[in-house]
Amino acid sequence: MLVNAEVDGDRLTEEEVLGFLRLLLPAGAETTYRLTGSMMYALLTHPEQRALVEANPALLTDVIEETLRWESPVQIVSREVTRDVDLHGHRIPEGELAILSVGAANRDGHKFDDPDRFDLHRSNKGDHVGFGFGEHFCLGSHLARLEARVAVAAILERLPDLRLDPSQSCAVVGLAFRSPDRLPVLFG
Repeated sequence: MLVNAEVDGDRLTEEEVLGFLRLLLPAGAETTYRLTGSMMYALLTHPEQRALVEANPALLTDVIEETLRWESPVQIVSREVTRDVDLHGHRIPEGELAILSVGAANRDGHKFDDPDRFDLHRSNKGDHVGFGFGEHFCLGSHLARLEARVAVAAILERLPDLRLDPSQSCAVVGLAFRSPDRLPVLFG
């Protein structure tokens, strides 16, 4: 599709197609492993939520959506402003670069009750913008969800006694891309 794609009637050049592929391929891998790591961190640090998933593996879909809301792999995106905009008393002129915080939007207390809490029963967990929105919605969102669900399901099934190693620390870190810095675990 990229080879035959047109923008304003012009086909993409070979360099434009290659540039897009250089962006697409690693972006999908990095964001998916970060999503998977954050899902495991959430379940390992919220044992009551993990117990719900172990009792009902279908809840992995909810784990994905709540993790995307709670700790999105991509925290900020930039967009070129296509027309003059007045936003909360500030003018953003056409052509300027706007930096948008996905992480802040997904933790907006006006939209999500108790936004810092990880909650699989949150009724609007799917209202996140973890995969972007509009014409910039992530092309690989379905594949990322599938890969993360399969990976976490396999980990939970094969390592039922998996737990964080209490002698080591780990934390979710990162500004542009966010996920656990590491997951030191123990299992039998």
